[in-house]
Amino acid sequence: MLVALAGCSGIQHPTLAPAATPRDVDLGWVERYAAGQFTFRVGQFAVGPDGWQANVAVTNNSTSPYRISPQSFGLVPLDTTSQAELKRLTEDLTRTPPALQPVSVTPAPPPLLAPGETYRGTIEGSEALRSGTVLRFLFGPFTRPEARDVTQGADVLWVTDHAVRI
Repeated sequence: MLVALAGCSGIQHPTLAPAATPRDVDLGWVERYAAGQFTFRVGQFAVGPDGWQANVAVTNNSTSPYRISPQSFGLVPLDTTSQAELKRLTEDLTRTPPALQPVSVTPAPPPLLAPGETYRGTIEGSEALRSGTVLRFLFGPFTRPEARDVTQGADVLWVTDHAVRI
């Protein structure tokens, strides 16, 4: 049996928001975690027609080294600036939220970020961002070297308190 559907005008197809307008923004965000044991920075942020890039930094002010990797950074797209939405997605920072992972992180972060060290780099993604999207930045998970199973949760996971709507 062959069924042909023609002129199904009653079906509503979702439409995507238009692409975000290309622009550069100096965010200048500085946030501290766990009584200053970590400091996270987001500087220049650029939105282009074929992706995005941001200058980020993390400083380990703790007394322990932490594992970091290119997968320790990301962009978290949200519908609103609501803290409730963020808490729902992260289960109050006990779970890594859905994030856009960068396709490149330069320079590559060191395998361990020692006490007192700062990593500065540029993260770049290839996703075209949509107008009106609220963005926060993901730092982590970072784990201590003595952690047996790095998949069993993070010692440090941070999603910025600051947000930008593009």
